[in-house]
Formats: sequence, structure tokens, C-alpha cells
Amino acid sequence: MLAAVLACGDGAVLSHGSGAELIGLWDRRPVSIDVIVPRRAGRKIPGVRWHNVQRPGEWEIEHRQGIPCTTPSRTLVDMAGRVGTSSLRRMVEQAAVLRVLDVREIDRVLARGRRRGAPRLRAILEPWRTEDRRLPRLRSPLEARLLPVLLEAGLPRPRSNVVPRIDGRPIELDGKPVEVDLIWEDHLLVVETDGERTHGTAAAFRRDRRRDQVLMVAGYRVSRVAWHQLEEEPEAVVMLIRRMLEGV
Repeated sequence: MLAAVLACGDGAVLSHGSGAELIGLWDRRPVSIDVIVPRRAGRKIPGVRWHNVQRPGEWEIEHRQGIPCTTPSRTLVDMAGRVGTSSLRRMVEQAAVLRVLDVREIDRVLARGRRRGAPRLRAILEPWRTEDRRLPRLRSPLEARLLPVLLEAGLPRPRSNVVPRIDGRPIELDGKPVEVDLIWEDHLLVVETDGERTHGTAAAFRRDRRRDQVLMVAGYRVSRVAWHQLEEEPEAVVMLIRRMLEGV
């Protein structure tokens, strides 16, 4: 990536799919290195994909591992015109997990001019908009996939990755605070996400059951959502959580 940028001369910036890979938004490696270049430099260099798009402003460029690269916000805007809706949604979710999703900054990038995929990107970002502009604290792709699904369905916004309290004291297990994925404290409801990597072992199963028991003793109801449920039957997941919030 660095060699491609250097070969394209001063002002060249890693971008699009290569930028998304470097930032960690995408798990794919483009066949050619994506670069935004000044003028027409680098257009005929083998292995380099030259992009004739609006030049990034200074605030749309950062350095990662010594490589000038478009920021996460500019990269998401550039990729909105290159990938399908599901891929773009996963990038936005990954940006949230990495805590580099800045909706306000993306709006600023989009305001510079017409861009392909802009309406689709704005629609995907809608559940991530908050009144205080603070990004929810998320730790896994499954949490980032579930939260917008619930918000788009009109459910109240939960707090994420916090330690619930009872009588002002944190709930603990084996002397350690219990941090939950999503919580509606006024409804005494906790939703935990069961990703295969962290919850797919016998030890994890036993640990999760103990956590659930501790939370239920404290008065909370607990529901668990797995990847396959959210992928195969999202409406059923939303309905279950809605009914639990309603106390049904």
C-alpha cells in the first residue's frame, strides 16, 4: 500500500477498498491498490487502481502505519458508491465497533457535493444518529448489527456495555462487575448477544448461564440473541424484545 502511494507521487492518498482494509472496516483485499491521485499521476502503474473523484480535503486525510489514507468517514462515503447495501451496512457497523463512526463528519463529507450511494448511506446511518451525537459503546459486530435493527423497528434506545446496579451497587459475579451488552434499566431488561467466537464453547455456556442467574436474582429479565436468529428471523427477534419491553 505504501509503495503504491509513493509511486503515484506527492499528494497521493490510499482510498476506497484499500483504505477500508487498512482501517479495518473491510475484511477483503482488493486485487489492485486503490489510490486517489492528483491530476492523472499513477494512472498507468500496474497494480494501482486510479480514482478520478473529488480530492480529499486536509481534514479527510490521516496517516495509518505511515501511509496517507482517507479517514473512516471519507472512506465510507467513497465505498457507498462501490459496494452493495449489505456490505456498506457491515462497514458502518464495523466502524461503530472500532469507535471511528462519526455521523456528523460523514454528513460534512457528503455536503461537499453529489456522491454515488449517498441516499443509501444516509439511510443506513439513520439509526446511529443520537441527540447528544455520542456513539454507543459496542464491542462486537453482532451488537452493532442488532442495535440498528431494534432502533429501526421503533424500540427505545438501550444503553450498551454498562454495569447494571441494584440499590446503587454494581451487580457482580465472582467479585467482578457484570457488564451487559444492551440494557433497558427502566424495564429491567437485559439483552445479551451470543457471537460464535466468544460464546461457542462449553465454558462460555456455563459462564453465560451464571451471569443470567445473577442478573435474574437482581430482578432483571434476560434474553439472548444469536447470529443465526438475527440473520434468519430478525422480525421474530424484534417482536420478542418488544413484548418483553411491554411486559407481555
